Amino acid sequence: MEKRVTIPLIQAARGVAVMLVMLFHTAQMGEKYFQINFLGISDMGRSGGYAYFFVLTGFLMYTIYHNHFGNAKMWLPFMTKRLMRIYPLYWLVNAAVIPVYFLMPSFGLGFETKPAEIFRSLLLIPGDNPPILGVAWSLIYIVLFYAAFSLLFVLEQKAALAGFGLWMAIIGMNTAGWIHLKENPWVHLLFDPLNLEFVLGAGIAYGIGRGLIRQSGYWLIAGALMFPAIWLLRSAFPALPYVNTLYTIGSGLVLAGVGSMKIGMPRALKPLQFLGDASYSILLTSLACLSITLKLAKSAHLPAEIGAFGTTAICFALSLGLCCLVYLLVEKPLVQRMRSRLNRKPQTAAAS
Repeated sequence: MEKRVTIPLIQAARGVAVMLVMLFHTAQMGEKYFQINFLGISDMGRSGGYAYFFVLTGFLMYTIYHNHFGNAKMWLPFMTKRLMRIYPLYWLVNAAVIPVYFLMPSFGLGFETKPAEIFRSLLLIPGDNPPILGVAWSLIYIVLFYAAFSLLFVLEQKAALAGFGLWMAIIGMNTAGWIHLKENPWVHLLFDPLNLEFVLGAGIAYGIGRGLIRQSGYWLIAGALMFPAIWLLRSAFPALPYVNTLYTIGSGLVLAGVGSMKIGMPRALKPLQFLGDASYSILLTSLACLSITLKLAKSAHLPAEIGAFGTTAICFALSLGLCCLVYLLVEKPLVQRMRSRLNRKPQTAAAS
């Protein structure tokens, strides 16, 4: 019962996070096309939305699957469901984006048309260059976490705790400069401190489940206030250190608040829940949609008519609408079809 109550609220918070990510992307692209500091956030880099997504991923995986730890039969269904949730839509978006770099090479950095880079990017394998679909850098970390998390189904509890403890210890010592690991894409991925965000999310879910984290709106308020506080500090001090750590703490507090709530879904938050449901489509397609709308607006000389700020705001709204259409017309039917096929296979096997 608790899952049914809290997950819609978590999805609403995810909707806020994806809006922040897209808003910051809009500001950066608005500066590129119209030389405007949209909402004063063009130079701030990340919004903190990705930190929330990583913490949330760990939270949801533990919440949904912790009762299956030690059950080796869960490994294949888990990995199948997780990878099918990521790759099909990701490949469809790439199928639309990659040909653009063959037609307009000036849009890219030169590696986007190389077969080896396309292969690596489509499989979300780390390399010297980022994925062709730039926002997919986060998916590489998520796939790694899924692979690591899946070991909890096949390892005994003591072995799993020892393995994860050693992994976290190496990340901590490398981050603190106590050890120095060889630099290559795989080592960087495996021991990047961003991986701690997933573990934090799982830890919060464990704490809530065990009653160690009590229900309190103060968690949510404190976490929510951290984000604008960080933005203000970054505006005043561009070289502010430990920004991602602060975002991670804020994300953890928000999730501790939302995840522990035992209230129904307020009607006013339904639109945010929808955006949370559509967040994957928004993340994958928002940059392409923004690029198209901003280019069209610039070609139509719209900034001269209504100003750069108004043009950027309209492009943001139009792009968000296009992303939501991708969710409704592509992602949602695709996910439903894959789920029906996955559910049909066990029934077929049982009948035979």
